[in-house]
Amino acid sequence: MFLKKCIFNSNKINMKKLVLLLLVLLPAFSFCQRLDTLSLVSKEYNQPRKLLIYLPEEYQYQPQRKFEVAYVFDSQARQYFDCVHSTLAFLHHGMCPMIVIGIISENRNKDLLPGNYYEQTFNNYGGNLGEADKLISFISNDLVAYINKNYRTLPTKIAIGHSNGGTFISYCLLKKPELFNAYIAVSPNYAYDKEQLVTRFSTFDPEHLPDKKFYYQCNSNEDSSWVAARNKMISIFNTDKFKTKIHFQNQNFAETESHGTIFPVGLFNGIKDYINYQFFNPENLIAYYSKLQKDSSITLTANFINEAAYNYYYNGYKKEDAIKILLWGNRLFPENLNLYDSLGEMYQNNNQKDEAMKYYKLFQSVMEERKDKLSPEDYQKLKLGIEDRISYLKGHM
Repeated sequence: MFLKKCIFNSNKINMKKLVLLLLVLLPAFSFCQRLDTLSLVSKEYNQPRKLLIYLPEEYQYQPQRKFEVAYVFDSQARQYFDCVHSTLAFLHHGMCPMIVIGIISENRNKDLLPGNYYEQTFNNYGGNLGEADKLISFISNDLVAYINKNYRTLPTKIAIGHSNGGTFISYCLLKKPELFNAYIAVSPNYAYDKEQLVTRFSTFDPEHLPDKKFYYQCNSNEDSSWVAARNKMISIFNTDKFKTKIHFQNQNFAETESHGTIFPVGLFNGIKDYINYQFFNPENLIAYYSKLQKDSSITLTANFINEAAYNYYYNGYKKEDAIKILLWGNRLFPENLNLYDSLGEMYQNNNQKDEAMKYYKLFQSVMEERKDKLSPEDYQKLKLGIEDRISYLKGHM
């Protein structure tokens, strides 16, 4: 390979060893990554709200880059917050490192649960419930604005919640659907208040959603009331009208996990599924980054697209998908020599020798057209390199 390509690689992690690896490697990650604590004065609460803010190592050494943001609820239990940013470090493949915001609750049930319909629910929780709308307002009016102003963010926001945290983010989808783009609900409590959320979702029209959502949920070994409510929610999400607007995925860990052990397992699978859906599906990736560029959230470069394609290749995804990414890049940057070279190499590696030859010769043609813009040294290096590639390929056709 005579043109340098920047490649991110990632080792596959055995699921059974994940938790141990996180605990062992977390101190090493902290060297390049940054963790801030913050008290943000809230108009809604008229008092400071405590937050945790994690910045990935890429935030430090890629100063022009912007990042998706994951919001983690119940972060007063620090293990939830730490589990999220540690898991991301294993799974993002260099494609989508995220800023992680931990939202701390002093009274989690009051913060996370919507107002009750039934008096029995109020009594069961001792009145500690009902301020979910207040928390939504704080996030949308105060927190997101602060994070966007003070950090380099993309508009994409992911909500992550366990148990009542999962209940809360599901409620957010109903009440403020523009707030989050993706949801990872680990063992959400849909039985709350005699299946209040089931009732709400059964009458919800997903056509009102401003964009297509990703929604992952999973469950552990919970009691029969949770099972009944969850099954109703799964049926709702699997209807045709929901499928057109929500990419829904469900996993059942009832045979292996309890409510207390499900979070790291469900989180790992939820983040992995989201990344595969958004970043390792070529059609979705192209649509996603095209929209970000159209909205002026990012400026695409040929090098960025080249790296994305080689992420596909070196992380075990289909070569055909990597080629789709390179073809998209070639349409956007028809004068970029590296993309012609990459297409030739990728087709050659996929045993599509005629297509490989086509792009190597296109490389030659574009190189000659741009000869005056190249230094004599670079031109000679490129000329000899492409001639070697073509000669090698001819000998193996």
